[in-house]
Amino acid sequence: MPRRKQLRAIASGIASSFSSRNNDVDGYWGLGIFYKEAIGSGSNTFSLNLITGESTPAFKYSRRVASPYYEFLLQQMKKLGFEELQVTDAVVEVEFNASPTKRQVMFKATWGEAFVCKVSLTDDKNRVWSSEFRGWCGQHNPIKESRSTRRYAY
Repeated sequence: MPRRKQLRAIASGIASSFSSRNNDVDGYWGLGIFYKEAIGSGSNTFSLNLITGESTPAFKYSRRVASPYYEFLLQQMKKLGFEELQVTDAVVEVEFNASPTKRQVMFKATWGEAFVCKVSLTDDKNRVWSSEFRGWCGQHNPIKESRSTRRYAY
């Protein structure tokens, strides 16, 4: 029988991966695009439900972005012995232009503002298991960024 606190480790892996520069949206860093979408809607937060694929603010590629993370969640749960129904909600919340920690300020290695990416997994007993990842991110700017060859085909 798996221990439910292992869900926190899965949340940590998702938060780290979601914040990674390998999180592409049509060849550009996903976090920068989400930042631009959030600011464009008058907010500094972006939320993505991994199960339903819905986001706030609404984003046209949200289902496509959520899909691999949901598959990763299911794969990790299966590997640890969980049943799919044991996680009833999985949400990624990113707060942009957050207050940086002292450590973030000391080791700043890129441009942009501080962000916090929090992944929360709710189990079938209504217990929430979450993990945070902090970093730096600027709004999407195709002039400053290089486009990856990994692009969505539409």
